[in-house]
Amino acid sequence: MNVFTKFSKDQEKRFDDLIDKINNIILQNNELKESVQLMSNKHDELLVRISTLENERKEDKKQIQQLQESLENLERKSRACGIEIRNVPKTSGETKETLNNLVSTVGKALNVNINDSHIRDVFRINSKDNTNPIIVELDTVQRKNIFIEGVKNFNRNKTKTDKLNSAHLGLQQPAQPIYISETLTAKTQKLYALARAFRKNYDYKFCWTTNGYVYLRNRIGERPIRVFSEKDLDNLRNKMT
Repeated sequence: MNVFTKFSKDQEKRFDDLIDKINNIILQNNELKESVQLMSNKHDELLVRISTLENERKEDKKQIQQLQESLENLERKSRACGIEIRNVPKTSGETKETLNNLVSTVGKALNVNINDSHIRDVFRINSKDNTNPIIVELDTVQRKNIFIEGVKNFNRNKTKTDKLNSAHLGLQQPAQPIYISETLTAKTQKLYALARAFRKNYDYKFCWTTNGYVYLRNRIGERPIRVFSEKDLDNLRNKMT
């Protein structure tokens, strides 16, 4: 009986110890569940916050793009009457008066009447290649278009050496080609350069600008393609592959 009693007490003690351990495990498990639940809640909160920030970023990006487009349109409108004359040698002591006379001389060569009253402003700008283009702001968009059309008519069906050059302006220097175009925004200038490279690489026949916008045409008789962005050029490339 003593042995049995002793064995029974040992078993009870072991059972109590086991119960304590199980209770501790249950307690730890509950604490772990609470920690996991807390982390899960924080994770959900973080996902919601990330989603909110992503939506805000998209909205900010959309607004920035709209502001950039508005600024581009304003800049394009401010240059609507402007033309750019490139590759004209700079003379010593050049003034606005001499530049005005130069523009009038170009007009006479193109058979386009341009006098001082038609010119709002004229000036040279610095350039990386030191060509220092002449910027001319005319009084109306219509006059600018007539001027640009005069250049096209003058150069049409002429050889490279006979197209508009410094000799037509009576400049006492070796003849060098004169290039005239409408003034473009920095963004459109870059896009126009990319479009011209595209025309050359993919054998498109025409690339030009009208009213500050870039156009491509593959063949005579086909509808012109207005190029809004570099993505439009990428889409055209994809269609050809």
